[in-house]
Amino acid sequence: MQTSERELTREANETGFRPEIMEKVWHLMAILDGISVHPFLKERLVLKGGTALNLFFFDLPRLSVDIDLNYIGQIDRQKMLQERPEVEKALETIFQQESLSIRRIPQNTQEGNGSCVLQVCLEVMGI
Repeated sequence: MQTSERELTREANETGFRPEIMEKVWHLMAILDGISVHPFLKERLVLKGGTALNLFFFDLPRLSVDIDLNYIGQIDRQKMLQERPEVEKALETIFQQESLSIRRIPQNTQEGNGSCVLQVCLEVMGI
């Protein structure tokens, strides 16, 4: 998503939200759009949580700066683990299209399965 500083400032003035938060939300919406049309991801990831409720059911004057996704592709754990690299690669492609950088944060789990969180980083326009 390419947006100009002028567009962002105009939208922020109209809505009362801070421009840097608006920019993050615009990127998150572009990521969700990318997931929804991706041939592999669209049947495997679903949006959950407060952002999902606010975006699709309520019209609260609140902007979230994160998205929570659940993987629903496979029930069998082994098949799920086999698909994981493809899911991550597809997400990374979408993030790169948005000029976002990615950081893997290892999670300590009892299973020791190498679980991690993908943290997506955004440099805002600095308005």
